[in-house]
Amino acid sequence: MITMKRSILAVLALALAIGLQPQAARAQDNGWNAFWAWLTHGQDPRLTGVGIGIGIGSGVTSYFLTEKHGNPGVRSMTTLGAYGVTAAGCVFVYPFLGTIVLNRPLTPREAYVGMADCIVPVIGGWIVDASLPHTAWVDGTPATPPPRHHHKK
Repeated sequence: MITMKRSILAVLALALAIGLQPQAARAQDNGWNAFWAWLTHGQDPRLTGVGIGIGIGSGVTSYFLTEKHGNPGVRSMTTLGAYGVTAAGCVFVYPFLGTIVLNRPLTPREAYVGMADCIVPVIGGWIVDASLPHTAWVDGTPATPPPRHHHKK
């Protein structure tokens, strides 16, 4: 029974690590092959690494929060409580680590999508990415200047 629970937790930690990969911040040619671009959703691969790292950390933390300690065994926290604590921690830490790794502020799209993946792994980022408008502010691209009209005298 204990072995089965540990196996399930290991699979959940792996799924969480994969699911916390933030989605595409904007379409860009990052020079990677098509599969890698699909896997990282076209974003900077360093943000994918941040998402995987935080996902692994969250999975391990969740495991230790729900593991029984002492005799008789007592859990520190319920599974749902551990999920809430690790999701909140991920939402808090993700923008900081992403900014440090990229050495620039995250665009709103990068931040929101990554934080959504913390709350609902795998599909959270896709939902947020699909619902955000593609504007210069959200995508972090410079606004296009208005066209200049040259009048001849």
